[in-house]
This record gives sequence, C-alpha cells and structure tokens, in this order.
Amino acid sequence: MNIITLNKMIKSEFHMIPLKINNFNHMKSIKNIICFFFFVVLLGSCADEVGYEKGENRPYVRIPERNIIMETDEDNKITVTPIFDSETTAAEKFKWSVTDEELASLVENGDNSVTLIGLKPGYTYLRVESEDGKLSYTSTLKINQAFQFNYPIFIDFGTIRSDSPFNCMVSPSDKLQGLVDLNGFVSKYAIEVAGSFNWLDRSAHTNTLGFPDNVAFDMFFNDGINVASAGFILSKLKKDTKYTFVIYATIDDGNVTETEYTATGQNEKSGLLYTSKNQSNVVILDDIIPDNSQNIKLTLKPGPHNTQWALFYGITALILVPENYDLNLPFN
Repeated sequence: MNIITLNKMIKSEFHMIPLKINNFNHMKSIKNIICFFFFVVLLGSCADEVGYEKGENRPYVRIPERNIIMETDEDNKITVTPIFDSETTAAEKFKWSVTDEELASLVENGDNSVTLIGLKPGYTYLRVESEDGKLSYTSTLKINQAFQFNYPIFIDFGTIRSDSPFNCMVSPSDKLQGLVDLNGFVSKYAIEVAGSFNWLDRSAHTNTLGFPDNVAFDMFFNDGINVASAGFILSKLKKDTKYTFVIYATIDDGNVTETEYTATGQNEKSGLLYTSKNQSNVVILDDIIPDNSQNIKLTLKPGPHNTQWALFYGITALILVPENYDLNLPFN
C-alpha cells in the first residue's frame, strides 16, 4: 500500500466519524426507550395478583419436569409426583388430566401423584389442577413407541467379536444392556452371567447353519468336574411374552461333550445338545415366559451322556426368537 492510498483511506475514515457519532446517539436514544419499556413491563409483572397481598408467599403446584418422555405399554408406566410450596398446599385435593386421552391413560393416587400408561405414540399435555381451579401446572408429554419384540436377537459368546446383527458378550464379566434385534431396533433387554465361565477360541470349526466363523470359532465353557453348572440371567423382558431359545454350541473335542440347557421363567423347559465338533444341531426351548421380575434364567450343566474326562459344557451362540416366528428365517 502506498502513501497516497493510505492518505485517502484516512480522509475517508475521518469524514465518516461524524456520521458514526450521530448513529451512536440515535442508537443510544433507542436503547434508552427500549430499556424504559422493559422497566415498565417489569413493574407491571410484579403487580399484585388478585387474591394475594403484596409480598405474600403464593402457594403453587408444579410438575418436576416440564417435558416428560415415556414409552407405550403398561410395562413402561411412570408415576409423576408434584411438588408444592408447603405441606398445607400439598394437603389439598388436586386432579390430573391428559389433553389427548387416546395417547395416555392415568390413575390418580391418594398422595396427589398420578400413574401414566402410554397407549399410542404422540405429543400431548399433562395438567395438574387444584379442585378450586386456582392452582395449576402443565407439562408436555411425549409418548414413544416401546420396543416390539418382532425380530430375533442374536448373541455371540467368546473373545472374537462378530459383526451385526450379533450382540457380542466378549467376557463372562460383561453385562450387555440394550440388546439389538435383527433389524437394528434397540430393546431394554439385558443379559449377564450367573456364576462363572471360562472361554475358548478354536479356529477349526465349520457349521452348516449359517453362523459366521467369528461366531463359531469361540465359546464360553466350563470344566463340569469343578464347576457343576453356570448360566445367564436375561432381564427387563416383557411380561407375558413368550421367548424361544435357539442354542448352538460346538467344541473341538473328540469325546462326547453333551450339554444340558434349562430355561426357567414362569415355566421351565430343558434340552440336550451334543457339542463335540457340532456342525448342524441346535437346542430349541420354546415359549418361555419371564417370571414376575421379568427375568428368564438359562442354566448350563453337563448332560447325562457326557463322557468327556472333564465334563466340558458350554455355549457358542444364542438366538432369542419371538412367538410364532418362522425358525427357519434366522438361518437364511
């Protein structure tokens, strides 16, 4: 930049200064007007409310969350307890309502709380109001569709991770939560070990069921002489829903390594599987209903025909299958 150019810029900037000052003065005036306006509004908002003396503590009822999110189905019902300014207010009688009664039902409890059950997905409003109508509070209520157990859930046991759709239980100390089904939907279901397992990797297995090598090459197992039985707890299942267990296990052993599997909920079923170099056989325990805690326990132990010197037993993979689902589909 030369001196002439710089000089022109300075002159141009100098001539703009009065205009900037005038703009600043105008802006300052406008700012004062705006500030005065909000000051008046603020005074108005602090004016006495009807029925209350100035400075008096006003009673109130509030819902703790302004935006409530829940899921459909009775299993996912929630209880909302309001908060009050005082025990005196809390002793009054309040009533609850949902704007769109097709989306959620409610049961009013004796302590002024309310229990909500989501019926259909959508948005609505939850309102609590005193009997005399003087106190009220409203929150938004969003109901999401709960997980629907319509597709199988695949679980792989062992240190070699497998790709989707398998949920991988790499270590016996793992607890898998939010099991994902075949179509990628996330459930609330969880699985954890009940007892203890060792793990075994062998890259020599083949199978005709369609399990990938990463699934078939490893497993959880035990020496039945030292660990008589062990298993898994599947939790947070849906009440009164029937679950079918498809169990696969294979071990590179020339002896008879038979495993007995027992699934226990409200009902109980058992099955036997020869696991020695097993390529094509599975155990199917159908229509198991979770217990009252929404759990099913799967127990493993050596089968009665197990002649392996250490009584090996174990599991390679587990598929949870919905009721009436075609059992041929998971393997296609």
